[in-house]
Amino acid sequence: MKLCMGCMNEIEDHLSTCPYCGFNELTLRQESYYLDPGTVVGGKYIVGRVLNYGGHTVSYLGMDAESSRKVIVKEYLPSDFSTRSEGEKDVTIYSGDGQVQFEQGLTNFLNEANRIQHLQNAPGIARVYDCVAENETGYVISEYVEGKTLKEILDGGKKYTAEEAAAFTGKILQGLAGVHQMDIVHCDISPETIMVTDRGDIKLMDFGATRYVTTANSKSLSIILKRGYAPEEQYRSKGKRGPWTDVYAMGAVMYRMMTGTVPQESVERALSDDLKEPSKMGVAIPKNMENALMNALNVYQDERTPSAEVFLKELNSDNVKRIKVKQRKNKTGKFPLWAKGLVAVLACAVAAGGAYVIHNMSGNNAESLKSEAVFMPQIAGKPLEEAQGIMDELNKKYGWEIQLTESGNTVFDMEMGGKIYSQGIEPGAELYDPAKAEQELAEGLQIDSEGKITGTVSYALYSNEKLRFSEISGLNAYALAQKLGIATEESTQFHGEKEEGDRHDYFDLKSIEVAGESYTAEKLKENQDEEIKYSEDIKINYYASPFFYWKKLPDFVGKNIDALEEQNVYEYKNEKDRQKAGTKPLKGSNLVKDSYYAMSSKGSVGQIVEQTVAAGEKYDASYPGDTPLEIRVIGKTFDYQGKTGQEFIDEITAEGFGMAVFIGSRGKSGDGNWYKSLPIMSVKVCETRLDGDYENADELLYFKKENENNEQSICFYITVKEPEPPKPKPDISPSPSPTPTPAPSPLPEPADSRTFN
Repeated sequence: MKLCMGCMNEIEDHLSTCPYCGFNELTLRQESYYLDPGTVVGGKYIVGRVLNYGGHTVSYLGMDAESSRKVIVKEYLPSDFSTRSEGEKDVTIYSGDGQVQFEQGLTNFLNEANRIQHLQNAPGIARVYDCVAENETGYVISEYVEGKTLKEILDGGKKYTAEEAAAFTGKILQGLAGVHQMDIVHCDISPETIMVTDRGDIKLMDFGATRYVTTANSKSLSIILKRGYAPEEQYRSKGKRGPWTDVYAMGAVMYRMMTGTVPQESVERALSDDLKEPSKMGVAIPKNMENALMNALNVYQDERTPSAEVFLKELNSDNVKRIKVKQRKNKTGKFPLWAKGLVAVLACAVAAGGAYVIHNMSGNNAESLKSEAVFMPQIAGKPLEEAQGIMDELNKKYGWEIQLTESGNTVFDMEMGGKIYSQGIEPGAELYDPAKAEQELAEGLQIDSEGKITGTVSYALYSNEKLRFSEISGLNAYALAQKLGIATEESTQFHGEKEEGDRHDYFDLKSIEVAGESYTAEKLKENQDEEIKYSEDIKINYYASPFFYWKKLPDFVGKNIDALEEQNVYEYKNEKDRQKAGTKPLKGSNLVKDSYYAMSSKGSVGQIVEQTVAAGEKYDASYPGDTPLEIRVIGKTFDYQGKTGQEFIDEITAEGFGMAVFIGSRGKSGDGNWYKSLPIMSVKVCETRLDGDYENADELLYFKKENENNEQSICFYITVKEPEPPKPKPDISPSPSPTPTPAPSPLPEPADSRTFN
């Protein structure tokens, strides 16, 4: 038997045409720069036929050989900066600025996917399973969804009622609210990127298809715009994109679902807004719902619904007011004059609902974009020798002397050993800009009077030899086996032992044996600075204790962990059959993670805020599969009521948080002792932002410290009450007369007369 590269079903070896999908491997013709069908990436993902190519990423049908499931394999391959020779695996990256831009985009591509990978089972969002750096580029492995695109459904004549469209939209908005909290924006939502499965499930697909060629210095911009679904800020190189960008697109999708009409192009609406409300097109829609929809479709960001969370709330609210839109006919500064020319270009397009590819568009003349600024290249993920060569080339080109220095930290990875894990100066960070009178140099660098830059860039390495205690202490045996690439089926390397009593959870680590030494779980926790030298004879021993099992997982979110009844636990009679072994409280088990914090106004201690496997799904803790269950619980809350800034800072500092920004009630920001002495009015918790724009940042309802060295990932945005300024004393001095007047007759002076100076 073999796999059909067209549908990934097994077919007889002698067949060239698939009986399931009709794919003929003999007549296959793909572009030479695509991977050949049958190529394996990441050691287990088999690449099949190309599904689509948007100019930046190629999507292939794939098969996860280990899990025997179909997947989407998305490859980063921006045509502006790279190509591939026929029959080759490695991508050829264009030299010069093209290489910097390729590497910056690749970093963003993999980093974003890695963050979405940790957002398990978000409603309405297709899952990301894995990220792979290989063939001089990157791959994102995501969920394969069988069904129809919403575009196919709508093109077939389907119209949704207002209630149906709101419920449909709401499912995606729920997932987007979680994605947006991670500072990720889709920027390409349309009926083409929304799938409806045969069971009626809704999935937003294709995060990251269009944004990874925008570079740090914005020298070149290539974006894909979907007619009618892209808001005006996406047409501008300096347009500010955020959650509101996806809100507009989701509003446009909902509008199309009800009316059957794609909304008027946003760039046209900026000049003359003729978009009609659905009720004026014969759609029966509640007024509050229509207001919520039209607020989401306002042309400009500052008048639009700000987030998916607010849009979802308004769709289900009985009291939504229409946001008043200001007249901007003469306000050319808000929308550049090039928009008028762009409208004419777009009007020439024939394919309604198609995508426009716009190169080098800017609100300024193209000449003004030219710059000789120099940016830090990408060296993370590359072998050390290659990274050294990149820095040597940079030094040679500019006459600099920047050295790479090893930090001494390592991160264990079987496949990446010898490559750079992280770099001390982020890729894309500005190293030098001749247009600036004063250079803002990255840490570790210096510049002399002639503009020569010297200094060091630190790096940390992946290692396939050093396994530090701090990397593995706290992991259960299953997670440790996955990290070390050890099969979790019963074997000589992965061994479970029953225990007397009920002190541990299934897969709790008992010990690690390697090179004749044994390391207990307790020893790993006590000696964080020590390390194990990895060898292939390593053995993991775990406790095979009674385990949790649910045919349908309950919905724990919103409940208090202390109020939950004890849950059934099971044990194995043999390899296939399990039997009930009593009950056990969830609290205290390794499924419960209570290291989360919240403001007391947003949650309470013991409140369950998230579960990583959705309610209703089957779950077996003795074989957790790809997504181990975590029940995330608030373990501590912060309260600012009645506290000064300093008192609150002392409280959060004691918990290991170290980042706070103060702002006065009259709008001034500062962090001096004067601000800290004032009473607090409000506190908003956000992820740390490089741009410092905490006023518009999304609020985190719950949060945690990832580790002891990561306290700066969370910022507390603190508003303090400033005292009212003193009122000026009234001026009671007599006004001088322009001309002398006769003195009045003297009057007797009152006894209580006062003199004011």
